[in-house]
Amino acid sequence: MSTWMVGLGMGFLLTLVVEPNLRNYFKRIKVEQLVMRTNGRGPDHAAKAGTPTMGGAGFIPVVLIGYLIIGGLTHHYAATAFATLIGIFLYAIVGGLDDSVKIFNQRDEGFRFLPKLTVEILAAILGALVLWFGHFDFVLPLPLGLPAVHSVLVYTLFTIFWLVGWSNATNLTDGLDGLAAGAAIIAYSAYLILALQVGDSAMALVDALMVGALLAFMIFNRHPASIFMGDTGSLALGAGLAMNSLVLHQPWSLLLIGLVFMLDTLSVLIQVPVYYFTGKRVFLMTPIHHSFEKGGLTGNVEHPWSEWRVDGFFWGLGLLGALLYFIFF
Repeated sequence: MSTWMVGLGMGFLLTLVVEPNLRNYFKRIKVEQLVMRTNGRGPDHAAKAGTPTMGGAGFIPVVLIGYLIIGGLTHHYAATAFATLIGIFLYAIVGGLDDSVKIFNQRDEGFRFLPKLTVEILAAILGALVLWFGHFDFVLPLPLGLPAVHSVLVYTLFTIFWLVGWSNATNLTDGLDGLAAGAAIIAYSAYLILALQVGDSAMALVDALMVGALLAFMIFNRHPASIFMGDTGSLALGAGLAMNSLVLHQPWSLLLIGLVFMLDTLSVLIQVPVYYFTGKRVFLMTPIHHSFEKGGLTGNVEHPWSEWRVDGFFWGLGLLGALLYFIFF
């Protein structure tokens, strides 16, 4: 049996055991979702208040420990995998602090911006440092046929930008039961295939562990969710996807493989300045998945979509983006 298949199975089985126990423990100590405020402008998510959150604290350690065990036993340790795991781990820590502040201080705003950004930047620098010690080829391919950039400094700066951007993009998508987890399963599966294609068995193991863990997590996170992943999970997932695209030398692949996360982020980037300067909204609500929840494909609020329908639509977009990447690039 291939090592990545073992990782897939181990990620699934361990998460299947860990998550329900973590959920029950968090419920006892009141690690619960706050009421989602929409001020009457969006779908009513008040029923989600009190659902245990920080579910990322269950499946992220499974991936980290699973890699250390399987990678060590099968000699699949590599700088690319360790750099990716550092990004995942540190962003999970940032997310955990963010969740903790929100939950225990009972406020919408979490970890302060400056220390949060500092840790996020540190994660990117540490990842680049691990790659440097692993004799990684710091080549940043550019789009549109432009010559690639051979520079450790430029690569590190781009890594900082890429990790911060995609971790927060994934965080924006985590607004409906199962939406971010399902989109991440598709994206990590795409990078699993890409890692196998380029012969990076260590990254294939990391991605297989993540896919297996997320598949098990979806059992508890699907609508109606009994636990949310929280910032602990979403920030870590985004960082892992960003690192995948970088260490596999396919950074721009994430624009298609991470299509769902990009669309949610673009909707916010469009809506905020337009509303600020004109007082008008381009979309019913952002991130855009809430627009579909509120008014479907046509924007008719008389015919809102269920969470399952929104999930299915955006998962379909994620799958389409990944397929387009493999077909054309």
